[in-house]
Amino acid sequence: MHLSNESHLTARAIARRMGIDHRTAARILATYDETGDVEEKSGRGRKRKIGKKDEYNMVKRAKKGKPATELARAYGVKHGGSVHVDTIRRILHRHGFFYLTVQKIEALSEDAKADRLAYALKMSNYNWNKVIFSDEKTFQLGSGQSHSWQQKGKRISRTYTRHPKKLHVWAGAGYYFKTKLYFFTENLKSPLYQRILQLRLKEKRIIYAADCPMKYKGNWWFLQDNDPKHRTDKSLSVIEDLVGENFVSHPSYSPDLNVQEDLWSYLNAKVQAAKITSIAQLKRKLSKEWEALPWNVIRTSVRSMPARMQECVKVQGARTHY
Repeated sequence: MHLSNESHLTARAIARRMGIDHRTAARILATYDETGDVEEKSGRGRKRKIGKKDEYNMVKRAKKGKPATELARAYGVKHGGSVHVDTIRRILHRHGFFYLTVQKIEALSEDAKADRLAYALKMSNYNWNKVIFSDEKTFQLGSGQSHSWQQKGKRISRTYTRHPKKLHVWAGAGYYFKTKLYFFTENLKSPLYQRILQLRLKEKRIIYAADCPMKYKGNWWFLQDNDPKHRTDKSLSVIEDLVGENFVSHPSYSPDLNVQEDLWSYLNAKVQAAKITSIAQLKRKLSKEWEALPWNVIRTSVRSMPARMQECVKVQGARTHY
């Protein structure tokens, strides 16, 4: 509760800090919100008004996108009474639901789905432990948490800049290896991308894990997404000079099949939790967190690649949940 009320951390951030499941943290916060206590003791707080079966149906309908107001109305019609919408929200909170902004994801064309499906079938038994996944990410100065647990009448606020300064970052990482970060503020064009590769993909610049097998040292494979700037003749020539045939193609519109996206999310959470006021400070924070990035965080994502391929095949090339 201290982490929630004083540090204004989300349930997921609290779970990471304490090494517990995020659903446990969400349930404790919801219990405190409902009863004023963190203990789920028999007879404490309000008497349960909604049965287990109705609760299950509400959760099932919430998964389909139904809002709490509609769930409350449906309950009233079914039972000939009424239930406050806040009661429904508390039930959903107990089950780990939060009323968040719906993510917008670009629709995939049939050709893109076909490419992703062919890729997943081809790579279903691939050895991903030898791959360096690469990508770029833009961080905005002054970004912070968009949601937090708050009390009525004591709303939390933060200032923001209409057009905040941006910092672009390129990086690569894999099961046994990672590159150094490369920072830039200009738009990424093909010549700059080629320079990044020449500075960061040289063998002497690669950072190896202490337990990296000798067979992978100097013999890793490079993966990049299908951005047009990455696929110019000059860019591909630079890649060939650096890695030879050790190059993994990647389908377009497939961030869910790239481990580096998970690592950006990890870094972004670290940045949002810090009070950063300058680009120089942002660079220092990112460099520090990237250097300290636990290998098990990278490896957890790499180990998920076979499951990603399987899911991509199962949904016939559509988006996976990753």
